[in-house]
Amino acid sequence: MNTITDNRNKIILILGVLFAFFYYPVLGHFAFYGRSHTIQTVFYSRLFIWLEVGLLFCYARWVEKRRFLLWADKPYGFWFYPASFGALYLLTIGAGIVSKIPLAFGVHDNQQVVREMATIVNKNMPLMVFAAITAGVTEELIFRAYLVPRLEIIFKNKSAAVIVSALMFSLVHYHYFSIGETIFTFCLGVVFAIYYQWYRNIKVLIFTHAFIDFVSFLIFGYLQAHNLHK
Repeated sequence: MNTITDNRNKIILILGVLFAFFYYPVLGHFAFYGRSHTIQTVFYSRLFIWLEVGLLFCYARWVEKRRFLLWADKPYGFWFYPASFGALYLLTIGAGIVSKIPLAFGVHDNQQVVREMATIVNKNMPLMVFAAITAGVTEELIFRAYLVPRLEIIFKNKSAAVIVSALMFSLVHYHYFSIGETIFTFCLGVVFAIYYQWYRNIKVLIFTHAFIDFVSFLIFGYLQAHNLHK
């Protein structure tokens, strides 16, 4: 009886993981395929991701019959937070450097979709803030808070949980068709997943992720305004 129950629970977890991964690539494809990038489509696409978080909360509560956050956030002293943010930001810069390695070998990178998205967001400050907050909150809740603990249960291996969650995070960003973006998000996924395993504090990851995206938008806007972005 316990074996049947355990297998049922594992299947439920696997289905939740698959839903979390395929939601935007599949449903998002049908919802937004063929639509030009505009302020409206970017805004609605962000709302679409918020909907995923809501659905996963419902799935965790009523199907898994577990808390969405399997790992309760651990409290820390004041200096833990700025120190964590600083370390994560430096590691993010390192991930950005690693993502440029293919260019050093002459590999062409398609930045068109990334540029289109960033250009639209830079035209509207409220949208820029909303996009950055959405990325920070939803992606960390989905790919770290939801997926990492469940993948650990499924694989019974911490390293596998890190690699698989990072691959999922990276592949979901493949719709930008950018090699650099794919490598960057994989590296970022590994760093953030390990951090979450070690410290179990999703708030730091949410803030850092949102800050990274906001600064990236600002840098892109500056480079574009000064004709430095190629």
